[in-house]
Amino acid sequence: MHLNYDKLKRVIETKGYMFFDNGTYNVNIFGIRNGYDTVNMFDDIIGVAYRDEFNNPVVNIYKATTKPGLHYLKNELGNSKGTAILIPGQYRGCWTLGFHKQYEALVQQGRKIFKVWRDNDSNGKFNPNGKIYEDVTGLNGHTTSFKTEIDKVGRYSAGCQVIQDDLDFHIFLSIIKKSAFLYGDNFSYTLLEMNDF
Repeated sequence: MHLNYDKLKRVIETKGYMFFDNGTYNVNIFGIRNGYDTVNMFDDIIGVAYRDEFNNPVVNIYKATTKPGLHYLKNELGNSKGTAILIPGQYRGCWTLGFHKQYEALVQQGRKIFKVWRDNDSNGKFNPNGKIYEDVTGLNGHTTSFKTEIDKVGRYSAGCQVIQDDLDFHIFLSIIKKSAFLYGDNFSYTLLEMNDF
């Protein structure tokens, strides 16, 4: 998918969300969900849009999942009420730099930050509807494995937003750190859907 900076900005602003466009490396972290039909695949996008040091607009996108893996939909619920599926929307100030399983990542800051559906029927399929919960904790932005290529989501997401490739994640994180140096360690996340485009 080729994603144009201006088009992304227009989609985000049309929804009434904030798009950060003032200053270099003022990042817009976003996800684009590719429906709910396919389970356990990295078929979504996580990306970052910003202006570089020359004020040129940049959009980087990475293969990712914005949905939990099959393990937490079928074998082990991520929570007694069900596994979290993040609801599309903009979550202001939801993440800060921290550690996810001993490596640097974007970690949830505060409670009642995210809105999720909880899938509790263990049928291995997504149920993106029903009661909305705000009780989720530890919903982070991270990657999979630094040792091997990961093909399936599996245990790598119980609701987290996960970039498939660790090298992509390093690039992503380097941009985030530049932004943190300039604007502080407080990041928003906007989850969109493919049909928004």
